[in-house]
Amino acid sequence: MSEYAYRAIDANGKKVRGCHEANGLEELASRLEKQGFHLLDAKINKQAFSLFPQQQVERRNLIVLFMYLEQMVGAGIPILDALTEMRDSEASPLMRKMIGTLIDDISSGKTLSEAMKSHDKIFTELMINLVMAGEQTGNMAAVFAELRDILVWQDDIVRKTKKLISYPLFVGTIILAVVCFLMIYLVPQLVSFIISMGQEIPLMTRALLVVSDAFVNYWYVILGSPVLIFIMVRQLLKRSVTAKYWFDRNKLSLPVFGEAISKLELARFSKNFALLYDAGISVIECLTISSNTSANLYIKGEFAAIKEKISSGDSIYVAFSSAQLFPPLVLRMLNVGEQTGALGASLLRISEFYSRDVNELIEKIQLMIEPAMTVIMGVLLGWIMLSVLGPIYDIISTIQL
Repeated sequence: MSEYAYRAIDANGKKVRGCHEANGLEELASRLEKQGFHLLDAKINKQAFSLFPQQQVERRNLIVLFMYLEQMVGAGIPILDALTEMRDSEASPLMRKMIGTLIDDISSGKTLSEAMKSHDKIFTELMINLVMAGEQTGNMAAVFAELRDILVWQDDIVRKTKKLISYPLFVGTIILAVVCFLMIYLVPQLVSFIISMGQEIPLMTRALLVVSDAFVNYWYVILGSPVLIFIMVRQLLKRSVTAKYWFDRNKLSLPVFGEAISKLELARFSKNFALLYDAGISVIECLTISSNTSANLYIKGEFAAIKEKISSGDSIYVAFSSAQLFPPLVLRMLNVGEQTGALGASLLRISEFYSRDVNELIEKIQLMIEPAMTVIMGVLLGWIMLSVLGPIYDIISTIQL
């Protein structure tokens, strides 16, 4: 199957351009006719060479998609027409291709949720189930708005996390480059000068010389070991469920970072659960779908235990209390929501509670990292400078005398 760039004309004589996958021109013409277009000409779309080709649909593309569908469907425009309009104006080849297959599936009689299932690497189980619920209730515009909001929330968290990581990575790279330069090039020359002057080498300088020799002779081990360890640990976590479970459980106990990870997972779970529950999906199904959005095996195991307790007849409050993931305040909110029939609203408030805490923790971590990196850089450079300049200062003092 090839992707064709085509020109076509609709029933009103308006010319349109777009891209479509088909097994030849005849199939392309047939598919366009089903959509009310007459094919004028087409050619196989050859992608321009790129050193960094896009491999997957980005989250922001999906935000635009759901925002556009919300506006169009809310204005009374059929989904098929809205998708066609978006495909013809879409700049991303991957998005055009994906939207084109959605249009084909819907034109052949499938619902939107059924069409989305063939793109399970793009559309999550949560998205598909919410769209399915919207199709059953007829409230598609509200569903698209909810999907847009949750993707915007996820994008905001990812953006803040990247910002949090980028600073220590940048500063750490600079520190590593400076230390490597000093240890490999500058320190050996200065130490050789000190020895040639017959000056006794202090203990701190001897320690620096040992480190410098290690950098000169074993630089590939020093630089390669962290990379090798990272790869080995990553492969171990991929291959061993036991190791992954142990790692996921213990990283939640890390100071500050563990709390941020835990609250982020619970905020995502609560938001997803609330959206699914308000869409009319059963509690058991809500638990299954919401827990599947977590990559943490320990948390997924806890939610699996909650699901078993609810299936055996326990109340939501009792089941959630047994997991020891939620603090008493959150459990009381769940209990009130269950008793009053406002469980969805309670879960949304819990999600907001955790989201606010996550934002505060990210800011707190960022405030901790900046001075910590400055102190580390100052200590390293101070040790190197004192170890080298101290003996040199003694030599200069001796010469002056």
